[in-house]
Amino acid sequence: MSNEKEYSKVQWFFFVIFIPTLFAIILFAVILIFLGVEVKDKAKEVGGNLPFIGEYITDEVEEDEENQINIDELQETIASQQIQIEQLERQLTQRDEQILQLQSEATSLEEQVVSQEEAVAEVRHDLKEIAKTYEAMSTKNAANILSELPTSEALLHISQISTQSRAGILAKMEAEKAAEIMSLLANQ
Repeated sequence: MSNEKEYSKVQWFFFVIFIPTLFAIILFAVILIFLGVEVKDKAKEVGGNLPFIGEYITDEVEEDEENQINIDELQETIASQQIQIEQLERQLTQRDEQILQLQSEATSLEEQVVSQEEAVAEVRHDLKEIAKTYEAMSTKNAANILSELPTSEALLHISQISTQSRAGILAKMEAEKAAEIMSLLANQ
């Protein structure tokens, strides 16, 4: 028995011609790539000149050009949309800042309202205390004091006094001053 096997012509063709040729082409392509040569473009150029293969390769080149045009258009669209997104983000940031500013102003105004209400309550309390003081005085002394005050201030003081004490104080005041105060009280 012999260990030698006989190879058919097809096997001999693959082992001796096809595989070494394919290896040499691949090795040559790798060397060209390292040298900086665009192997793909050169292969398309050479393949485009071959009779039957050239028809298929030129169609692919045209499709590649159309795809490149579509890619360029899509990149322009993406760029314009990115610009719009940036503008909208800026607007959103501005609106957020406006909202924060308005909230700050609202808080400030609420604090002012609270402080003004406290001040008004304090003034009312003070006026009631003053009114009690006038009621504790004799009507003649209270009338003399109120006559010396400006009319607007006298009106504030007398409006807090009880009706009975008010009547006695106004009776002791000068007629003109009492008439002016009564007129203002009636319009309140």
